[in-house]
Amino acid sequence: MVCNTGVRMAPRIESTVHHFSEHGLYDGLFLMRDEESGTFWDHMTGEAVYGSLVGTRLPVSELRQTTVRQILAEDRDALVALSNQAIRTNDDLKLDGLLGSVRVRLNRFFSGTIEEEDGRRPTMDLGLGLWGTGEPIYYPYETIVDGGENAVIDEFGGRRVLVYLDPTSLTLAAFFTEAGGFSWDGEVLRLDDGTYVEEGVLKSPGGERLDGRRPLQVFTRWYGFSLTFPDVPIYGEAGGVR
Repeated sequence: MVCNTGVRMAPRIESTVHHFSEHGLYDGLFLMRDEESGTFWDHMTGEAVYGSLVGTRLPVSELRQTTVRQILAEDRDALVALSNQAIRTNDDLKLDGLLGSVRVRLNRFFSGTIEEEDGRRPTMDLGLGLWGTGEPIYYPYETIVDGGENAVIDEFGGRRVLVYLDPTSLTLAAFFTEAGGFSWDGEVLRLDDGTYVEEGVLKSPGGERLDGRRPLQVFTRWYGFSLTFPDVPIYGEAGGVR
């Protein structure tokens, strides 16, 4: 998606599986429609926004941008389907190339459905959006990278959260943590409570994978996240936090 707001949803409503497809645009974002009831759904929050099922919300979980290398690090038995046509070139995956992609413009096909944008960040700015267990917050890509450490420890939903630049996928990602500090050991991010992040996986001091530590998150374009969550705080900016 242009907005980079892909998430996972369970398409089951009251024990019945419904069938969904893209069915229009609103605020530059795709709306989903289920065939069974004709209801329209917000594809990021899972909320029914128009139709007979308004008031219903589908469970949502994150859909991370990752690499085959990271998937195999998480599960060596994973089955991976590879396309013979690359979406990005090697140059695109370099920091300068990725930051440069922030500057592209939103196609009129999408922008024509937006009544009013939040002008605090550029339309196609990239960052990490968190929501679900606390007030939504947006972490700009450039803010995390320009800090020099490629990571920050913040607070979200009453818990400490680590937001970092993954050195393999070159995307921002987040974990809940008890740590108060961190340091980089090559491509391994070591936290001062003994846990560490390697190949996109949070591990215990003994090397076991720690599950259930990810807040609901999406590596996204600013316009999509800010229009979904109006007046969302921005990490590191006036009127935001810190």
